[in-house]
Amino acid sequence: MIDQKVKRLDEIKGWLVDLDGTLYVSDSAVPGATDFIKWLRAGQRHYRFVSNTSTLTRRQIAEHSEALGLQIRPEEIFTAASAVAQLLRSFEGVKCYFQVTENMLEEFQGIEISETNPDYVVIGDMGRAMNYELINRAFQFVMGGAELIALQKGKFFRGADGLRIDAGAFVEALEYASGKQAKIIGKPYRQFFNLAVHDIRVEAGERWLSGDFAFVGDDVEADIRGAADAGLVGILVRTGKYNDSYSEHHGIVPDWTFETVKELVESLR
Repeated sequence: MIDQKVKRLDEIKGWLVDLDGTLYVSDSAVPGATDFIKWLRAGQRHYRFVSNTSTLTRRQIAEHSEALGLQIRPEEIFTAASAVAQLLRSFEGVKCYFQVTENMLEEFQGIEISETNPDYVVIGDMGRAMNYELINRAFQFVMGGAELIALQKGKFFRGADGLRIDAGAFVEALEYASGKQAKIIGKPYRQFFNLAVHDIRVEAGERWLSGDFAFVGDDVEADIRGAADAGLVGILVRTGKYNDSYSEHHGIVPDWTFETVKELVESLR
């Protein structure tokens, strides 16, 4: 059952704000990003900055944001990797094979790594480092009984040189070859949104409903549809990977639409 959503922006209790494409695009901050962050903090509001990236740790995301003039702290960031790490730590004695970039292992400290007989195969975006041998090794572990967890299943994203294929293509390949379904933690899957909402509820000490939360993002499928499926208010900004024809083709209707977060924050004042 989906909770009833708030009717006005000023009724929102908790904010989930996408980073790449919403507050910045590659190496440039989006107009109004700094003001929006200031607005969130000024009213002692409850929020998390959210990312589906599986190549950067929360510490690295914070450092990148700071270089763009955005003051964001690691503890304010919620990612697919941090959500998966939280989930794995709740299981006792599990062994994992991580198919992620080396820096990402920082997020999984304390979890036993196995290169021979893992209980879980965790796959993220390895960029140009991904190759047939790596995919085949993950395939062999899955066929041997390991469960497959994907940090996300994105189709593509926008980089400095244009659109790039995302990790979802490799996850699909493993599912197709093994006949097994991956457990997806990142956007647009409901568990990701539920875990992020729970994180804020614990911090606030409140039992707010899903409909009291808003997600601000540029991706109509991963952000807006994902938020809607989880019962959250969806606020679309026309920056990042937003594309008119793509949005119209998928028939996804956000609760609110703004050109940028600058226009959003102006409407909130």
